[in-house]
Amino acid sequence: MKVSDALSNARKRAGLTQEQLAAKVYVTRQAVSRWENGDSEPSVDMRKLLANVLDMPAAELFDLPDAPACQCCGTPFDVPNMPFGTDADGTENPDYCGWCYQNGEFTSAGLDEIIERNVPFLMEATGYTAEEAVSFMGAVLPTLKRWRSAENRNLAADCRKGVFYACPDCGNAVWSMGEATVNCCGNVLEPLVPRRNDGILAAEVEVADGCQRVLISHPMTKQDHLAYILAVGDDLVRIKRLYPEQEARAEFPLQGPCTLYAYGEGCGLVEL
Repeated sequence: MKVSDALSNARKRAGLTQEQLAAKVYVTRQAVSRWENGDSEPSVDMRKLLANVLDMPAAELFDLPDAPACQCCGTPFDVPNMPFGTDADGTENPDYCGWCYQNGEFTSAGLDEIIERNVPFLMEATGYTAEEAVSFMGAVLPTLKRWRSAENRNLAADCRKGVFYACPDCGNAVWSMGEATVNCCGNVLEPLVPRRNDGILAAEVEVADGCQRVLISHPMTKQDHLAYILAVGDDLVRIKRLYPEQEARAEFPLQGPCTLYAYGEGCGLVEL
């Protein structure tokens, strides 16, 4: 399906007018209209933001080729001299290319390695900048078989399954890869359960220039302030420390899909 049609259909399913969608992604109504008419196309990062706002897979907003593709790196098999991968017995595996899968084993340890390896090739094929290539693969590759399959994922390194602890006395914080016994200031800390942001925090998220920027409207007084903003992906966690009487703002480089959180003693851990 064309990007213009996919966007129009998703917007209508979400019950949004072009003007309402434009307000959510910080563009004009005319820009949304041009995207839906096919007169122009949103940038790579804008497509990811649109997918997040419309609650749809980002891959649906990219005009991906219909040809079968490697289910690890996403390269279409109609690329000249593209080899098939091989299983342990030497037979061809139709799901993976020979650059990603040889003799029954993957040639890369994780998604980040695949993305970094393929950035130059995608730039040459599409004209993307390096940042656009990274952003594109970060949206599309997680939908492929290798990265969807639980048996092929390093669950021990899945940071989304991690646990956040914060000390109520000093504000010290820990993100653990799993539940642990954490002590601080004489307190045995309990893991914090994220709350849905049902009007708790007014957060604006902007994706541009290869970065995800977060701005939260908050008084940030000494008595009531946010202490951290977090970006949590499959294999990375980034934490921005915040201080009273400063803006509740953070900027994180895009490197695959991330879930954003904010933490303050008053509101607890909130998923943005």
